[in-house]
Amino acid sequence: MPKRLVSQLCLAVITAWVLSVVGCGPSVVTVEGKVTWDGTPVETGTISFLPADGKGPSFGGELKNGSYRVEAQKPGALGAKNVSITSVRKTGKMIEAGPPAPAGTMVEELLSLSSTEKCEIVDGENKHDFQLKSAGK
Repeated sequence: MPKRLVSQLCLAVITAWVLSVVGCGPSVVTVEGKVTWDGTPVETGTISFLPADGKGPSFGGELKNGSYRVEAQKPGALGAKNVSITSVRKTGKMIEAGPPAPAGTMVEELLSLSSTEKCEIVDGENKHDFQLKSAGK
């Protein structure tokens, strides 16, 4: 085989390999954002992304200091999602504790937060902030 043909063949193989490696790209999508309740960051909780059509995988993670960042495998993570946000926060009110606590014992009241939102997850980086409001606001 002539030297020039071998060189061209090697160059073609190397070029094809480089293009295949570059074309593979990451196999995950990242979703991040902030979650507030009546304008205040949700301190702790969970956020879950569920397929809007009910088909495919769900994914999610923790809320910390009003922020979240989760990664999920594509292609299942892409598309329309129902977003479930759940948290418990202190209200600052004291209420009387029920049994088995002694009568007159006071504890801080907790308020459960739960909301279902919607979003669209696309290939690459995604930023979705959720501003939740109390029913009366």
